[in-house]
Formats: sequence, structure tokens, C-alpha cells
Amino acid sequence: MEASYVGRFARKLLASRDIMQLNNIRDPQSGMTWYQASNQLVDMRYAAVPIASVQKIPFFENLFPGLATSTLTATQAAYRRFALPSVGGRNSTDYTFAQLLWDDQPVARFNNTFYQPQYAALSVFSTIAASNYNAAQFSVRQRLRHDIQFDFNYTWSHSLDNASGLQNSTAYSSAGFILNALDPNGNYASSDFDSRHIINANWLVGLPIGRNKAFLPHLNKMANGLVGGWTLTGIFRFNTGLPIVGGPFEADRWATNWNAQSNGVRVRPITASPGDFNGQPNLFSDPTAALQSFRDARPGEGGDRNILRGPGYVTLDAGLYKTFKLPWEGHRITFRWEVYNVTNTQRFDGNTIADVSLPQDPFVFKQTASPDFGRFTSTQTPLNETKAGRVMQFALRYEF
Repeated sequence: MEASYVGRFARKLLASRDIMQLNNIRDPQSGMTWYQASNQLVDMRYAAVPIASVQKIPFFENLFPGLATSTLTATQAAYRRFALPSVGGRNSTDYTFAQLLWDDQPVARFNNTFYQPQYAALSVFSTIAASNYNAAQFSVRQRLRHDIQFDFNYTWSHSLDNASGLQNSTAYSSAGFILNALDPNGNYASSDFDSRHIINANWLVGLPIGRNKAFLPHLNKMANGLVGGWTLTGIFRFNTGLPIVGGPFEADRWATNWNAQSNGVRVRPITASPGDFNGQPNLFSDPTAALQSFRDARPGEGGDRNILRGPGYVTLDAGLYKTFKLPWEGHRITFRWEVYNVTNTQRFDGNTIADVSLPQDPFVFKQTASPDFGRFTSTQTPLNETKAGRVMQFALRYEF
């Protein structure tokens, strides 16, 4: 029997790819940054503050004087773009698009205020990602004794990182992106491959039937040759679900990063609760309640990463075999019957969900979930297999 604890924290050379990050500029007169100033407007959005009652914010007055009209200050005009329709606003939460609209003169005091004119997008590899893994491991082993041999292993662990991309990957993929390169720790969450509980076991058991065994110990030679000497093997694997990578995310808004959409941000606790919705298997037993648990990300936010988990994985494989000796010296036949996924268990795949995109501010506008939101589209399949169901095979081996 063995038990151990493993802990590790390291700055890893992960392929954290930082793409088009708009500048969080600071107003030299007031000392206020874009994130600070724009988030004041977002606070007013959610409070449904009337446009006419908004007081001047030095950031907008100093850097974007061209927003002002004959009836609105620069701050009020900036707020109007984000404000709710109920107060006469234009209801936009695409904050990087606002930066594009206000980027140059005559709106801005300077040209290219936010955007670097040399790049439409910039993706780079950086050695800035942090990775943290802790685990408790427990193992029980029985060596071959009395026709029994087995291994049982349990791991309780948690892996966290800023990004789960591979350093040798060159693909344009959200798995390696840090949404806000100015705040890498904002991306810190459970790893894409994090599985909290893992159990695996294997065994080899000689069945206690036949001559000198617990059952039918006095069989004659011929009968013993048929029913005695059989061996049962098995492999069992269980792990809890992996995070659902990439969702729920903002469908058509880019809050912080011009090229990558932020995830939604929870306004109340939410967990996956697989169930049936409109006759279809779903990640949520109540998709509308789940949908209305999110708000849009604010300027500077990448949203809540890897907060939902799909179903776990479980499988049992087993085999039964026996070797028959033939009358000729050195000749024998081995019969095998192998069954994969003995219980025919089929669990849904959390990373093949039809839709995890979010409409604008679901918790504000109380949208109803679409039939595809959270809907499972396939089941998990074993490695190198094309189907999830039970598979069996028979084999006969002749040795001489």
C-alpha cells in the first residue's frame, strides 16, 4: 500500500499566445486609465443611470473631446454608446469596437489612440504562463498470490494555469490565448485538462474452479481440462469531467481583446446539471436559468474560464482466457474472449455541445435559452475508437 502527496508550482515555458491587445491608455492629466474610466460607464449602464445625469469623467473630456455634441458632454456621449435602451442608450457591450470608433481625430485628441497602425492582429509566444499542480495519490497492490494479482490507484488533484496550450503548437487556437496580455493572472483558472478525481484498477484472477481449487476440486482430468484453469482479467477507469473549454462565451462582442471573445461572467453560482430539455440531453436541467446566470465581460475582463464541467468518463474492460495443452510436446492452444466497455456505458461529451454562446447580458434582458444551448451532440469514445458502445472479440492462438 502506498500513499503520497505531490505539489508543484513553477513558471513554465507554456505557449501562451497573446493576441491583439488594445492599449489600456492612461490620461496624463487625471491619471485615469481606459479600464477605470470605461468601467465607470459600465457601472452606470447596469444601474440604468439617465444619460443627462452623468457627470464629466476627466478621461473622456481630456482624450476624446470630439465626442461632445451641442447637448451632450464627451462623457455623456461615450456613456450613450453603452447605456441601456431604457434610458436612450445604444446598448453596446462591444467595448473594443468603441475603441475603434474613437481611435482617431477629430474624436480623439491624437490619432491611433488605441490601435497600433502596423498590425491588424499580433499573435506571439511568450514564457509568461504559470502552472500549479497539487495531488494526493493512493495505491494498493497485490502481487501474484493465491491466483490473484491487482493494482488500485486513486488520485485527487487540481491543476491550474493561465493557458493550457502546448509550446510546440503553431495552431491559432483559443486553448493557448491569454485574453488580456496586460493581466495574465486574469486568465488563471483550472487547466483545460484538469480532472479532480481519477481511479484506475487492473486485475488478473485465476478462477477458483477445478482440480485443487475451492470449487469442484475433485474433477477428473478431462472435465478439469474444460472448466479448470480459466483466468479473468480486467481494467477499470473512472475520472470526473473535464472543463468545458471555450464557453460560455460572448457570441458577437469583444470586450477586451479585438480577436478573441471573452467568456461570460457569472452573476450567481452555477454548475453543470445534466438533464433532459425538450427531449434532448443537455448540460443543464434548466438551460434558461443557466443562461440568465451570466453577464457580459467588462473592459479588461477575459471572463470566467473553465467554470463548467462535462460528464465524467467510466469504462470497464474484461477478458477471459485459458490455455489448453495438446498431446504433442510444446503444442498448446490459448482461447481468449475480450470485451471492451462491458457495461455498455455511454456518457455524453462535454466538448461537443451544440451551442455555448451567450446573447447580450442574459441576466439583464432575461433571454430564453435556444434549443441548442447546452445540448449534447455526441458521446465520449475511447482513445483510437470510433464508437462508444460495447465491443467484443474472440481469439484463438496456436503455439508450437
